[in-house]
Amino acid sequence: MTDHYTKLLEWRRAEGSTRGLAKLPQDFYPATEAYLAEARRTFESELRSNPAGKKGEVARQTYGRAAQIARDILEARMMKILNLAFQASVGGARELTNSLAEERELYDHLVTTLRGHRTAVAPFLEPTASAAPLPAMEPPRAVVAAPAAPAGPGHVLVRILQDGPPIEVEGGTVDLRKEDLVSLPPEVARLLVQAKVAARVDVPER
Repeated sequence: MTDHYTKLLEWRRAEGSTRGLAKLPQDFYPATEAYLAEARRTFESELRSNPAGKKGEVARQTYGRAAQIARDILEARMMKILNLAFQASVGGARELTNSLAEERELYDHLVTTLRGHRTAVAPFLEPTASAAPLPAMEPPRAVVAAPAAPAGPGHVLVRILQDGPPIEVEGGTVDLRKEDLVSLPPEVARLLVQAKVAARVDVPER
């Protein structure tokens, strides 16, 4: 049977090889805590009985390495969860594949906190008017060469430069797909242009 130290090495390797959360056993956290507690008791007992003995020093080094591996796994997963929670808080998909119960609770709390912070300190980022994507034009330079549909009153016409998560506007959701022409409220258009997600399309008046 594989000992817990070897499993920790395998789990760290798996966590570092994937962008999402690697698959871990459901009891990963309590089992690892119990293993480290026992490893600590072992090396402390050995050092008390024989401070100069090699066995106690080996046990101490094993505990230190195991604790560092567990820390690497935990911090890697926390960073991934934080990033996924941020994406969900700004309209991205709420998927958390291979999450453990403790991590799902953290994720839900982060999403709620990030959304609440955004709404409280930056209400101007919340769209106040509806917008609908216009058909994409091929090739991209046709956006300038061919007449473009005029933006609605008070709206700005932009060309989407890269795919992105949908954005919520009053009355619906707008998908951000590369090369689409979208009529948006000025504030929303300005934010997308600043983020280099979109480029403003100036339509000459006739």
